[in-house]
Amino acid sequence: MIQNEVITRTLNELLRINNDRLSGYQIAASDTKDEGLKVIFSSMYNESVNFAETLAAYIREAGEIPANEGTLVGILHQAWLNFKAAVVGNDRNGILSSCEFGDEAAIEAYQAALEVEDIQANAEIKGVLLGQKGSIEQSLKVIQSLHHSQAANTYEQETMKLMEE
Repeated sequence: MIQNEVITRTLNELLRINNDRLSGYQIAASDTKDEGLKVIFSSMYNESVNFAETLAAYIREAGEIPANEGTLVGILHQAWLNFKAAVVGNDRNGILSSCEFGDEAAIEAYQAALEVEDIQANAEIKGVLLGQKGSIEQSLKVIQSLHHSQAANTYEQETMKLMEE
């Protein structure tokens, strides 16, 4: 049983980050009309559900109450996503940029958590966090790949238009 306030506080912060990620990928999946992206975003949503459930179980095991909200930064980011989607009209490039931003922030949070001395001393928790961070890094690579291929396609289309003129 974890009886360390630093660890439970750190896990609760990561739980908030995953709540942000859940919300972000849910919005991304609902905002895109691209069925392929919907599948990818749904998969990343499910990944965060699993991460959040694992973190919450450790927090409950320590006798604490798991966070059920996101971070302030995440809440602001979600508001921006909603505004941007309304204005831009579900722009694929914008959605991918937002997902990339969110996963980069999650990776930074996990890295900070892994540098906490009490986390370093707990092999089980450290292993779980390393695994979750690795999965988010893989998700980020997928998003970046999609984002960069989208940017290349856009650039190619613009070049073709210029050549036609």
